[in-house]
Amino acid sequence: MKNISIRQGLAADAPVIAALHAASWRIAYRGLLLDEYLDNDLAGERARHWSEKMANLKDNEFVLLAELDNNVVGFIAVMDVPDAGYQALVDNLHVVPHLKGHGIGGKLMRAAAKKLLADGRNNFYLWVLEGNHPAEKFYTAISGRPMDRHQSDFGGKETWATRYVWDDFSELLGGDDAG
Repeated sequence: MKNISIRQGLAADAPVIAALHAASWRIAYRGLLLDEYLDNDLAGERARHWSEKMANLKDNEFVLLAELDNNVVGFIAVMDVPDAGYQALVDNLHVVPHLKGHGIGGKLMRAAAKKLLADGRNNFYLWVLEGNHPAEKFYTAISGRPMDRHQSDFGGKETWATRYVWDDFSELLGGDDAG
């Protein structure tokens, strides 16, 4: 999609980020998490989370928004959580459901990688809930490599997640219009 613009997220964007996040989880995690968790106060919980998060981002953390016709259609949140030799955590990447597969997720990942490179960081990682096959396929297609797994309680259910890593950004940035 050529008309997508990327901009820095602001504290005032917390409500739209939260709404997109909740809507995305309800679709992507249906059958992976408890319906009770997804159907109850998920929107309110995400609103509280993003209001707090956007008001308290550290200097080396950021949220980028993808916009189409001045409407937010995706976001990526990169946090300062170094682990296993990786310099940053892609904490969230979400695109409005009806626009998935149109290159917005890849554009956000590349924009985040470029911003990290400008800050002197050259790798990152993220966690994918096992069973989220569209996400696994997407991250593999944009050069993510599965590394390890961990188990945790998420949404009231024991879940497993796989860590996907980008050891450097050369492959990710090599296809600047893909994804």
